[in-house]
Parts: sequence; C-alpha cells; structure tokens
Amino acid sequence: VFGEAMLTLAGEDERVVAVTAAMAKGTGLSAFQARYPGRFFDVGIAEEHAVTLAAGMAAGGLRPVVAIYSTFMQRVFDQVHHDVALCGHPVVFAVDRAGAVPEDGETHQGIYDIQAYRAVPGLAMLTPAGASELVAALRWALLRNGPTMIRFPKAECPPEPDEMHAALVEGQGVLIKASAGSAASILFIVSGAMVDQAIQAAGLAANDGLAADVYHLRFLKPVDHGFIQALAGRYKAVVLAEEGVLTGSVAAELAGCICTSNPGLPVKALGFDERPLGHMGRAALLGTANLDAQGLYRALKELLG
Repeated sequence: VFGEAMLTLAGEDERVVAVTAAMAKGTGLSAFQARYPGRFFDVGIAEEHAVTLAAGMAAGGLRPVVAIYSTFMQRVFDQVHHDVALCGHPVVFAVDRAGAVPEDGETHQGIYDIQAYRAVPGLAMLTPAGASELVAALRWALLRNGPTMIRFPKAECPPEPDEMHAALVEGQGVLIKASAGSAASILFIVSGAMVDQAIQAAGLAANDGLAADVYHLRFLKPVDHGFIQALAGRYKAVVLAEEGVLTGSVAAELAGCICTSNPGLPVKALGFDERPLGHMGRAALLGTANLDAQGLYRALKELLG
C-alpha cells in the first residue's frame, strides 16, 4: 500500500522524492525506483546519511519521504533531532515494520521507536490503522510544514470501518462504534494495527453481553490529553493498548492521566515488556504481550472482576 501510494503522490507532485538505505524492495519502493529513477535515492546501509540528505533536500524545496525500518531508526536519532526537527524541515519518515515484526528475530523488532522519538520537537507521529489511513497520512504529512513520522507494521491491511475514512485533524482521533444497540460501557483506546485487534475484542465482549467502543488515537504525537480524560470518564472501564514497549508509552501516560482525572475508574494499559522478542509469527508476538484480541478481552474481564 505504501509503495502504490508513493507512485500516486509522486505523480501529483514533482517535489516528492524517496530516500532509503539499501531497502528499496523491503520498503516497497522498487516500483518507484523504476518509474522515477531520478527521484529515488538509495544511500546504501547508511541511515544517518539518508536523513541528513533528506534534510538538505527539504531545505531546497523538495518533499522527501525517508523509508526506514523501525529497528534502524535507532541509528538516526541525532540526525532526526539535529538536522531535521530543530530546523523544522518537512521530511516525512515512513517507519516500516513498526511494532511486532514476524520471523526476523530480536534484532528487527520495531517496538522502541515511539519512546525514542516522542520528545523530538515539532515531530508529529501518526499510526494509520489500515490502507486508506496510510494513504491519508502520507497526503497529510506531505502538506505539513514540519517533520512527520508515520509508523506502520509488516502486516496485511485489515478491514476499515466507515469512521476511519474521516479527514485527519492533527492531534485528533476517531471513535469507532464497535458495539450495537445499547450505549457502550467499556472503552478500548488504541492506535495503528491495534485498532483491528480492539474491534475483534469488542466483538468478544458483545458475545458476553458487554458493549464496548473503540477509540483510535491516530496520532501518538500530539495527543489531546484533556479530551481523552473526558472521553474515558463516560465509561465504566478503559483498556489501552500500544504496539511498542509499555514503559514510557503513550498508552501508559494516558492511563495515568485518566486515573488522575477519574479516580476509581478501572484502567489498564498494555504493551510489550522491556525484553527482547524472539523469532516467531506476528500473532504469536502480539500474544506474548496480550496485544491480540483475546488478550485485550482478558484484560477487560480482569478489570471488571
């Protein structure tokens, strides 16, 4: 989906260029390389150079999209912060293989990028939950006058509810009504690929007579904490989940805010532990942290006693 979107956007705007670090095929840019060879830049295994090159391109009026696996974004913090963000350059980072990465072992897990980049000044961070949102996120980022990170997993695109086709507004999410009939009493607050898992978990809850809603953050930065606190106050229990390490996560931070403003409200935040993840399939990886639908529902039942 990312590769096809890049072809479309490059056809609409000649300023769009693609930069990658020896991962043209892996990031889905092979077709872009073939169609726009003069606008494609593979710097080899030199992610640091890719980012600083993109900063220069943006300073010169281009709209660079830098496609790098999440695990390799660990190499470029200095360049993203110093060369891009402090200068306010409109560079788009397409962070591929974000979250649980199947069949690649400990070295390629994309569970650390959120904490690493949340503090970078002026950087917006989006987590599209499906194909149409990924395309919308790219369009939004290319129009933004500043750096943007779009993180997405190595996974199949799930079905998207109609609510996910709403226009992107910086810092705002979308409430997905997964419950039917009576007003929902439970809320899942999730982002990115966790949306589909939460919708499935809401279905499991419905089978047990529990009505659940799903709120998709869309943005991990910025986040409207006040809105989330007020939204959570309408429910009897809240489960938050994030496809990254739980320590320092947006989910953990929001859980704390919700508890502060709604004392007594049962709240649970889920994410990966601070330990390496082994070589296994995506479903198994999510299951290790209760980030699959069954795990989300188990957390909900524990909250409700």
